[in-house]
Amino acid sequence: MKEGANDMGFLAIGLKLLPYIVNCVSAVEQFLKGGQRGVEKENAAVGMVHAILQTVEAGADRELLNDQDVNKATREVMQAVVALQNVIASKRGGSS
Repeated sequence: MKEGANDMGFLAIGLKLLPYIVNCVSAVEQFLKGGQRGVEKENAAVGMVHAILQTVEAGADRELLNDQDVNKATREVMQAVVALQNVIASKRGGSS
């Protein structure tokens, strides 16, 4: 039972981080144009999210950045956000 509650705690943290992840992806897309590749942009956005996680760690007295699962999940959420933004952009472009 306690493990499920712990999972919900990470879910709550993930949901709180989602707006920051979306904002980081948007900022990177806006400011890193030109020759930047997808992986370079993703790494820049991950770096921004890590900076936010450092702040969360300090306030929550938890070590999140050194957790491989948190890092993997953050990157996967970021990839999903970018994929969704790309689909939406392609649908808008196709309807014009």
